Amino acid sequence: MRDVDFRERVSGKSYISLLEDIHKKTKPTTYFEIGVQFGDTIKLAECATIGVDPRFRCETNIIGGKPICQLFQQTSDAFFEQHNPSAILGRPIDLAFLDGMHLFEFLLRDFINTEKHCAPESVIALHDCLPPGFYMTSRDMADANHPHSAFPGWWTGDVWKMVPTLQKYRPELSLTIIDSAPTGLVLITDLNPANNTLSENYGKIIADFQAMDRDEFTGYWSRVQVTSTALLNLTELRPFN
Repeated sequence: MRDVDFRERVSGKSYISLLEDIHKKTKPTTYFEIGVQFGDTIKLAECATIGVDPRFRCETNIIGGKPICQLFQQTSDAFFEQHNPSAILGRPIDLAFLDGMHLFEFLLRDFINTEKHCAPESVIALHDCLPPGFYMTSRDMADANHPHSAFPGWWTGDVWKMVPTLQKYRPELSLTIIDSAPTGLVLITDLNPANNTLSENYGKIIADFQAMDRDEFTGYWSRVQVTSTALLNLTELRPFN
């Protein structure tokens, strides 16, 4: 079946450039990242930083001027079982970027566990929640080269399901869904580290959302409100220091 193609709706400033703008605007004192891989985003931070990845492949200077940069080469689930990021950093996480395993349940757990170590004014950014094609959202990474894909080699997995999940179960959160190329960026504010709604409903959420199909994916695109990077107002994000 022919792929869908929403690339025109996700063609704004690159997510790395937007993250750089967010760092400059908010000046976080603590930064947390899941899914470091080559280090292109963690290197943007200039504050006390934690990076988590089961296999680091950094070929760039990710330390820069950071006063502290601690790297944990393990899965995010193992990290949260063994470590307390806010204790390591000495205070709550100001800014987090979650870009780990591209499966819905992994990102859901990463968000649940990260929010516990944030403050209400903290910012959590999610990657890959505006995938422009359907085949790249397969739960099987092999489908990145699906013969009908309009985006050969692209694989976001099904993490886009985080947006409707949060809209349903955590409507009090503020979600800004941004057209950052190539697969979008979601900024989440008004956090509540004491809220257990997602963890208490984890099994139901997985059952309700994990099996969503192509029609539900295109329906998501018909409903989602996307903010253009050209019109994004970062002045609403206050500096942390």
